[in-house]
Amino acid sequence: MKKILEYYETFANWLCGFTADKYVHLVVGLLIGFFVSLIFAATTKNGVPLSYAFCGVVAAFLIMLFKEMVDFFRGEPFDAKDLLFGTVGGVLGALLWLI
Repeated sequence: MKKILEYYETFANWLCGFTADKYVHLVVGLLIGFFVSLIFAATTKNGVPLSYAFCGVVAAFLIMLFKEMVDFFRGEPFDAKDLLFGTVGGVLGALLWLI
């Protein structure tokens, strides 16, 4: 039991180490991945569902990359973790759409 609590404490410290900004990127990426997959499926006939999900992930990645580039040109540092969290959110959104 003590070992489980140690693992929990380690995981909780890791999870709380991220700023709230990362979770926003994750949720926005999830929404982008889900809705782009949904829109592609609704507007395209006889397609493969996996290709719609792939388009959702690519869209989430490109939008997050564009957002980070805008931040960079505004004088803020390029944050690869924001890009990663947004892309992971896109993958999760596409997977949710596939279900």
